[in-house]
Amino acid sequence: MESSELGQRRDLAVGYFGNGDFIGSCQRFIHRLSEVFFSWPGILSCRPDPVLDDEYKARLLEALRWCRAKGMKLDTLFNCNCYGERAVSTSLRDQVLGVLDEMGNLGLFPDVVTTTSPFIAAMIRRTFPKIELRGSVNLRVHGTTGFQYLLEDFDSFYLSREHHRDFDYLQACAEWACSQGKVVCMQVNSGCLRECPYQQFHDNMHGHDRRRQSQEGKALDFEVFLCKKHYSKGNLVDFIKATWIRPEDVRFYRPYVSTFKLATRNVTCPEKILEAYAKESYSGNLLELMDPNIAPLFPNLILENSLFPEDWATSGIGATCGQNCVNCGKCQAILDKVTVSRY
Repeated sequence: MESSELGQRRDLAVGYFGNGDFIGSCQRFIHRLSEVFFSWPGILSCRPDPVLDDEYKARLLEALRWCRAKGMKLDTLFNCNCYGERAVSTSLRDQVLGVLDEMGNLGLFPDVVTTTSPFIAAMIRRTFPKIELRGSVNLRVHGTTGFQYLLEDFDSFYLSREHHRDFDYLQACAEWACSQGKVVCMQVNSGCLRECPYQQFHDNMHGHDRRRQSQEGKALDFEVFLCKKHYSKGNLVDFIKATWIRPEDVRFYRPYVSTFKLATRNVTCPEKILEAYAKESYSGNLLELMDPNIAPLFPNLILENSLFPEDWATSGIGATCGQNCVNCGKCQAILDKVTVSRY
C-alpha cells in the first residue's frame, strides 16, 4: 500500500489518555484517526476510574472539543460488565440519559455509544435514536448467529477477540454486516490470553472498584490478572498464540473492518502505541504496545517486532493456528526468533 493511500485512511479509534500529551500526539496522526473513545467522569467503564477532579474534567473537555473540531467521532462508553442491582432500573436509565444530556449541553453530544448492556442500548435507542449504538467487545459475540439476535439493538459491533486472526471468520462477519447495513470493528492490541478463563471474573471487577480489589488481592497473595501470572511463570509462548495484531499487519484486516480500536486509556506508553499503529510500522518491543503492558514482567528481554516473519499474519501460525492448540512447537520457534536479550 502506498504511503499516500495509507495517509487517507482514517480508521483508528484512540482511547483518551490523561498520562501524556493527548492532543499533541493525536495532532501528529490526525490523518489516521476517526474516533476517540472515553468514559465520562463518574461513569464506570471496563477500565478503572481515572482520578476525578475538576482539572481532569477540564482536560477531557478540551481534548473532546479538539477531536470534534478535527472531524473525529466521539464514542462514549457505558461498557461495564456488571451494574449490579441497578442493571435494569430507572436510576441507571436516568443516569445514562442525564450524562448524554450533559454532554449535549456542553456541545459534545456523542456520535457513538459503546455498551455491553442491552438495557442501556434500549433506553438510548428510545430517547436518542440517531446515536450509533455499538456492541462492546465485552459482549463476546462470536459470530453472525449472535449478531443476528442484536440487529435491533446495535448499529455496529466489536468482533470477538478470540477470532481476530481468522480471515474466513472476518470475511463472513463483514459480508453479513454489509448485507444488514451494519459495520464491524476490532481491537488490535490486546495482550490478554486467548480464551482467558478469568475474563468474566476480571471484567466484573471493573464495576465494583477494581483498584481496591486488586490491592486486596495482592494482600491476599492473589493476582487478578491471569495473563500476568501465567506469563511470569515462563509461559511467554502463549503470548504468541494470543489475538493481537501487529501494526504492519493492519492492512490485511482493512477489507473487513471499519474501525481499529487502540487500547491506550490505561497503559504506560499510549503515545508509542498510537504512533506505531498510525504509521503501521514499529521497531521495538512488541510487548510495550499491548494492554495490559506486560513488558515490565520481562526487564531483561524484548520481543523485537521487526523480527517477525513477513508472512506472519497470513501464515497458519499468525492466523488460525492458535485455536485448539496442541503445542506443536511452531509458536516456540517464533518466540525464539523474535526474543532479544537486553544484555
